[in-house]
Formats: sequence, C-alpha cells, structure tokens
Amino acid sequence: MAIPKGDTTIVVTCDSIGGIGNQELDVVCAEPAVVGRFLARVALMELYATGASLTALSCTLSVTPHVADLILQGVYQESAILHRSPESVTIVSTEKNVPTRQTGVGITCIGLATNKSWRVGIAQAGDLVVALGHPKVGDEVALDDHENADLTKLKWLLGTKGIKDISPAGSKGVLYEAKAIASSANLHLSLAPGCTYDYHKSAGPATALVFACNEAAYREALATIRPLTCIGRLEKMA
Repeated sequence: MAIPKGDTTIVVTCDSIGGIGNQELDVVCAEPAVVGRFLARVALMELYATGASLTALSCTLSVTPHVADLILQGVYQESAILHRSPESVTIVSTEKNVPTRQTGVGITCIGLATNKSWRVGIAQAGDLVVALGHPKVGDEVALDDHENADLTKLKWLLGTKGIKDISPAGSKGVLYEAKAIASSANLHLSLAPGCTYDYHKSAGPATALVFACNEAAYREALATIRPLTCIGRLEKMA
C-alpha cells in the first residue's frame, strides 16, 4: 500500500506465515529463526523495492514468548541487512494466555519514500524484464539456496544504475509482477519467445523477483548476481 503525503509516500507492506515451523501441528518443518528470516525478507523486499526505507516494523506472533524470541532472532538478523538497528523500530505481540501447537506469524513494515527515491513506474520502453531467482514454495524453500532472491541481491539492484522498477514475486508468480511493472509505466510486456522460465508458479516467500533494466545494467547484473532470466521486454502501447 502506498499513501502519498506531500513530498513523501508512506509505504506499508505485510506478510504472514502459517503452519511452517517446529510446533506439533506445523505442516512444513523449519527452525523458528528461519521462519523469522523469511517472514522479514518478504515484507522488507516489497518495502525497499519501492524506494522506501524502514521506519517501523510490527511483528504479531501467535506463538508463546519463547518461540517468538527465536523467530525474532531471525527477523532481526534478516532486517539488519538493510537497517542498522531493526530492534529499535520494532513492536512485538505474542500469545501469553494459552499454549500454542502451530506456528502463526505476521509482520507489517512501514516506510517512507521521497519523490526522488520513488521507484514505481519508472521503467521505459525498450527496457528488459528480468527474473532473479527461481519460484519455489513449501518444502522446496531453503535458506541457504543460492538460487533464491534475497535482500543482499536486492540491495545490489537498488544501488545499480540502469535498474528501474523492482517487484518481489509471491504466490501470484513472476508473470503477474512483470505485468504489474509494465502497467505502472503504461507499457506493454512482450514475452521473450521460447522462454522456458516457469513464471506462473508461486514464488513462495519471494524466492524470485522481477525487475526492469536497460541493456547495460543487464550485462552488469549477469556478471554480478545470479540466476537471471530475461523473460521479456517493455514496449509502448499500440
């Protein structure tokens, strides 16, 4: 959600994870700290991709305080990639009244973008549309999977000249986000012929993202981060 306010834009992003953790009734087994890292990664990717910076973070954790502390370790570890002191801007709520048997967690990030830093709708006709990472979900997801998009790779994209709109992919897949980039710039997405990338598949906790860039930035990205797949090009509306 983006709320224009004078010379700035308030950006609010959120995400939730349920049934993934080390509780008795969890469907997918994962350490709490890993759950926390992916929880933070998704919301922070969405926030920073717009050009905003984090000003407040809310964690609503429907687990006992002990489990919540372990999840928060992951949240803070992941957030520290982009924010110097995430603990100082975080508010937390946990379940203290009843025992829990399944993991349920949520996060909300609030940030501010200036007119100068705002990155949505800045893509241009002729830009390439590129997928970073591969869509993965459920048991396919692993924290140490180097094919994943992550905050370190996002940070590189944000600081590289020629990289335009960036959009993390989730359950709607890469193609949905690529079309959103095109729409925000009033352009048409022309898909690369013969591309075998699975851009319809859910990318789970943002294991993939899509971005628009010029040719020079694409060559620089190919030499720096991976895996990259060019899935199309932006064109003017007919």
